[in-house]
Amino acid sequence: MAKDGPKTGILGRSSKIFNMAAKVAGHEVRHSVKRTLSRSVDALASESLKTKIKQAQIITENLGQLKGAVMKAGQLLSIDAADYLPPEALEVLGKLQSSADPVDFSTIRGVLDAELGEDWPTTLEDLAKTPVASASIGQVHRATYKESPVAVKVQYPGIDTSIESDLKMLQRLSQSWMSLTGKRIDLAGLFEEMKDVLLQEADYRIELKHLERYRGLLAAEHRFVVPAPFPEVSRQRVLTMSWEGGVALYDWIRSGPSYADREWVGRSILDLYCLEFFEWGFVQTDPNPSNFLIRPEQRQLVLLDLGAALEYDKTFREQYVNLLAVLGTGDRQAIVDTGIEFELIDEREGEEARALFADLLVSAMTPFMPHRQPFVFRDTDYSKRARQIGHDFAQSLRYSPPPRKLIFLHRKLGGIFNMLKRLDLQLDLLPYWNKMVGAQINAA
Repeated sequence: MAKDGPKTGILGRSSKIFNMAAKVAGHEVRHSVKRTLSRSVDALASESLKTKIKQAQIITENLGQLKGAVMKAGQLLSIDAADYLPPEALEVLGKLQSSADPVDFSTIRGVLDAELGEDWPTTLEDLAKTPVASASIGQVHRATYKESPVAVKVQYPGIDTSIESDLKMLQRLSQSWMSLTGKRIDLAGLFEEMKDVLLQEADYRIELKHLERYRGLLAAEHRFVVPAPFPEVSRQRVLTMSWEGGVALYDWIRSGPSYADREWVGRSILDLYCLEFFEWGFVQTDPNPSNFLIRPEQRQLVLLDLGAALEYDKTFREQYVNLLAVLGTGDRQAIVDTGIEFELIDEREGEEARALFADLLVSAMTPFMPHRQPFVFRDTDYSKRARQIGHDFAQSLRYSPPPRKLIFLHRKLGGIFNMLKRLDLQLDLLPYWNKMVGAQINAA
């Protein structure tokens, strides 16, 4: 069902966010009272689960109504919450990752009128009033331009002007929650990086340039297809591009493709990442699987949504390759020293956090170890151990915030791992490890 436009006034959005926080806190207080009165361990566990699910539902419902930066931040939370919420709650939060309630067409028409002029229907013909996709900052409508099908991405009104105020409110809330844990972690860098990326995503003129650049970089690669942008019918809040058909990745997996076809897709995704980071320094960092469409007969991957594409300069990528090389030595002290130099862990952290940091990085390298080849992506023991180490490391920290420059890059890597897991692949990853550690980094 279509909704009215998202709240855009600072006061209206502020009250919505703080009301959400109050509801979540209220459920926690009620649970604490029941915990005091409960004598049954089973009843306590059941009540705790219900509380967490209800909290997740409150967050999901409120972020979905607000859209914009707040909902995008909720998407990040849904990816990183595995150590803190049960699977049932994660399933609720997972709804934020792929879709959102669409906005009523009258609101969308107002944006089109303001950006393209009121005569746009004579250019973008037969524009469908019902969107084919909706997300946190905009939705996509199908139309015809110069007798060819196109996708018209339209941003919700007020998104660009609400980003900074939304994130400031979320940062204050997050910092207050953090202080209750006794940690002295400054989240300013995390929110600054989120702000930079969200401001970029809210300017479709930047995404248009990214599309043009990405198409140029992949011009000789037949297996990858990137939509062609149309600058003459695109503006800051409207992006028009060629309509590219295909089957959504997870829908294609459910259709039962052969192992050979699944392996081709998985290797193509890995090859693309190696090109993006190690050769170009230009990475599409959004891991949403809906950004990949499959054309089985043509053996092609359609690549969508370049709004979150980020630059990684030569110095940063050289440092990253050096970290990989140190990881390959297995020298735990060198791993910690390099991590501190690379600002992945604060030098004030204690021995426990340092040891867990080394454990975490060694665990991350495990899929590339010679004795694990071919690596089985559905190895549940490895996944459980990796999650536990990540959780223990996060809990041990007192000063180290999430590393700013790696937040979106590692979000992409996590998404790739999950896609390869869903593809149910067993791959020899040594060639990829050798390619990464031996990469000759060029200027972006």
